[in-house]
Amino acid sequence: MEVISGIHEIDTTAARSYLVVGDELTLIDTGLAGNAGKIINYVKNELKRDPTDIKLIIITHHHFDHIGSLDKLKKLTEVKVAVHKDDVDYVSGRKSQIGPAFFKFMVKVFKIVSHYQPVEPDIILEDGDKIGEYQVIHTPGHTKGSICLYNPQNKTLSVGDNLKYVNGKLEGPGARLLPEPEKYKESMEKLASLVIEVIFCGHSQPITSHASRKLGEYLKTL
Repeated sequence: MEVISGIHEIDTTAARSYLVVGDELTLIDTGLAGNAGKIINYVKNELKRDPTDIKLIIITHHHFDHIGSLDKLKKLTEVKVAVHKDDVDYVSGRKSQIGPAFFKFMVKVFKIVSHYQPVEPDIILEDGDKIGEYQVIHTPGHTKGSICLYNPQNKTLSVGDNLKYVNGKLEGPGARLLPEPEKYKESMEKLASLVIEVIFCGHSQPITSHASRKLGEYLKTL
């Protein structure tokens, strides 16, 4: 569905992907394995576009529920993949995905069931980079290479798993999924100065009204 003009949300099982529409298409995250077909069909049927119009995939962080369909989409579209430098080794398979015990178990199951193949990123991101319409904000805490993506033109912020919107309030990912809580706090404070109208979350509905105020309220709880 189109959330705001030019940005579509695709429910890619467990996590959410966002498709940014312009002359070329940009995909933010890919969801779990098995969602490549859903994304391709959305492009064909809802946008009436060719899948090869997807020129860029930006990964907010390396967890399997955000990169699960990356390898299939890469093969189908020959898209360029952008990842923060601190998460590159996890996406490329040079390092095993890290997290609490239950997460490591899920990663093992994911690899067996999905036949996911590691992907070597094409574009290595760093804090302050500009990619497409977005400014890259490095927000470690959830993973070492977690990022937020801010578009100053339409004042949207894509946060991956850094934030979720529950019962009218913003929340963090939870203590079990914050291996570096102090870095997370510092990361979130970097967002305080932004003027934000819409926040796109990886595991909840987007915030489409009073986004800056709701973010400010959350920051006071850290």
